[in-house]
Amino acid sequence: MVAADLLPECLKDSPKFRSTLAEEESQIAFLEAKLERVLRACGTMVDCGKTFINQQTQFTNSLWELNSCFNDDSETTAHFSRIIHSLQEMNKYHSILLDQASRTILKNLSNFIKNDIKGMWDSRQHFDKISSDLDIALSRNSQVPKSKPVEIEQANGILQATTTCFRHTVLDHVYCVTMLQSRKKHEILGTLLSYMQAYSTYFHQGYDLCEGQQLFLRTLDEEIVQMRSESTKLEKTLGNRHTLVTNIINDDPSEAMQGYLFKRTTNAFKTWHRRWFCLKNNQLVYRKRTGEDHYTIMEEDLKLCSVKPAVDSERRFCFEVLSPTRSHMLQADSEEMFNKWISALQKGIGAALQHVMHSQEQQQSNYNNSEDSCNNNRRTKIWDQLARIPGNDICCDCKSPEPRWASINLGITLCIDCSGVHRSLGVHYSKVRSLTLDAWEPEILKVMAELGNNVVNSVYEANIDPNIERATPSCNGTIREAYIKKKWVERAFVSGINLSPLRCKRKWSVRKLRRRAKSRDKSASSTPAHTPTVEEPDEVVILGEELDQKQPLTAVIDLESEDDSTEGEDNISTVSEEDISKLSPTLLLYKASCAHNIPVMSQALALGAEKLWVNPEQDNASHLHQAIISGSVMACEYLLLNGVPINAQDSNGKTPLHLATEMGHTAQVCLLLKHRANQHLKDINGVEPLDTAVKMANADIVTLLRLGRLNEEMKDSESGTDDTFNDVVRDFSQLVFDPSGKMIRPPLTNSNSTESTITKGTG
Repeated sequence: MVAADLLPECLKDSPKFRSTLAEEESQIAFLEAKLERVLRACGTMVDCGKTFINQQTQFTNSLWELNSCFNDDSETTAHFSRIIHSLQEMNKYHSILLDQASRTILKNLSNFIKNDIKGMWDSRQHFDKISSDLDIALSRNSQVPKSKPVEIEQANGILQATTTCFRHTVLDHVYCVTMLQSRKKHEILGTLLSYMQAYSTYFHQGYDLCEGQQLFLRTLDEEIVQMRSESTKLEKTLGNRHTLVTNIINDDPSEAMQGYLFKRTTNAFKTWHRRWFCLKNNQLVYRKRTGEDHYTIMEEDLKLCSVKPAVDSERRFCFEVLSPTRSHMLQADSEEMFNKWISALQKGIGAALQHVMHSQEQQQSNYNNSEDSCNNNRRTKIWDQLARIPGNDICCDCKSPEPRWASINLGITLCIDCSGVHRSLGVHYSKVRSLTLDAWEPEILKVMAELGNNVVNSVYEANIDPNIERATPSCNGTIREAYIKKKWVERAFVSGINLSPLRCKRKWSVRKLRRRAKSRDKSASSTPAHTPTVEEPDEVVILGEELDQKQPLTAVIDLESEDDSTEGEDNISTVSEEDISKLSPTLLLYKASCAHNIPVMSQALALGAEKLWVNPEQDNASHLHQAIISGSVMACEYLLLNGVPINAQDSNGKTPLHLATEMGHTAQVCLLLKHRANQHLKDINGVEPLDTAVKMANADIVTLLRLGRLNEEMKDSESGTDDTFNDVVRDFSQLVFDPSGKMIRPPLTNSNSTESTITKGTG
């Protein structure tokens, strides 16, 4: 209806006007419902489009990851990059289209509904209210009696005002309805036109993009055809692959020996694992078939090794690789590979020795060998002094003269034949080291000086049967091996090994005696004023049948000052004598650790003391905790050599490293770090050893702990282990410490070497 025609009728408020108005309003309600449906559909379309765009983005990102598989092929990588960039451009155009749909359809139509249609419905409510007021005014005016002229006048006034208000309101409402009907066409069509223009732009951009890719797509199609042809040729070539099984080509003899071998583990289960072995850089190395990128070094220096067939092994094709410290049992897959590996290892050992001889000749011709000569003289001196310990001049097992090997955890010297059997026992029984070829740490020398063949044999041969067939210098290998296993593995000759500790009638004393008393005699011209000389100890208790049985130690190792790293061992103190028959071997080891009495500790281990035991009556302290309390580096080293846990925590969460740090025992901290103690363990208060060292302002211990952490970080990184840590630990272990754990540094001299040592020692 035209507004000009509707206006007279609306002023009359005729039935025709009401009918027309109702029809117009129903059309507007229908329009509103359809617009809301359009908005919902458009919103769903935009959301789905955004989901599609997100998925397409993930698709292109996955293509970038797939592209990394072809990094070795630059041409394929270039093709991938161009296709992915094109898909990303299309994705961007699609994002622009959806954004345009949101800005046009959703925004414009939503505004049309909220402003125009909602304004019309608000006008309708106001119109209905005024219309109701007019009806009430008319009803009241008609009900006024003729006899009341005042009321008639009042009713007429109210009616006139209400009629005027109604006419203005109905005109405004007709205006709203008419303008809404007039604007709905161009508002909706204009919105759709903007969306169609956005679509046109989207397709135009896509067409331009694809048109620019036509040459690339044709070229790529031709290359793909060529790739398929080459793949078909390769498939035909590999069709005869199974003929290679019957035509195996022999290995190139010029290449280093490598292949699979079974390796027997050194644990108690003696399990076998198949590993890939090879000889490289005068080393025997191996790794797993999968899961390992780097080789594990089995033997670092082949020139110190020997190889022999394992005749006594239950498995076929087994051979043994022997080094000064370990024995490795390996198995080949066939007799042919067995012979090849033995031959290759023998050649590798010979080549390593020849390389060393050549290097020594060249070094001798070009450089001064004074430092090497000094080291050789020092090793010879150590061997001479260890040999002067009672019983050490002959082999501990077969009594061969002039032994050149030692078991550092047992404290004995061995001949080369017995040392080979000891290596085959495993390092949990015996750790073998050369007296003349290997470097010796000061703390290990202290352990060796406390024991010796006579002391140890008084324990391990205390109950030997005179009729048993013992090892001799000229006995065969079977007798030697059987005797050594009975003695050290089965501990068959240890007195009281099968008796209850409560039934043992012997009495021994756990006493801490004077060891290596330092002389203050400054009259000797050969000894510097700052270097303490080492005297013969008073007496060392040797465990025997009687309480007072003692054997004087007539010779000790004459260590230089830089080797004397044992703190707390020069103190004179005693623990009251007690009946050891009432102590279990484990408790005996616990008390002997506190007294740092190595012979008694050896007896306790021989009797089967539990190395993992902790004392519930003393905050679950371990044997190593007691050795820390004693202040003895020597006792700590002996326990660690014999497998006592280094990171055991007491009920307060304190490890031996915590305890050594709290007590300020620098030498013990150095020893524990050398054995790779975990300094990141925290006690129950969340305190690490480094925190304690910093709080106590102990510069030496702080230096050691921080260097240890740096060494761990270097080991975890690609750069490998930092040699600085090993150098500093070695220098710390060679310094002298007083009973309180403080370092005794030598005075400064003009010697460059002395200044270097002091610099390293202080960190």
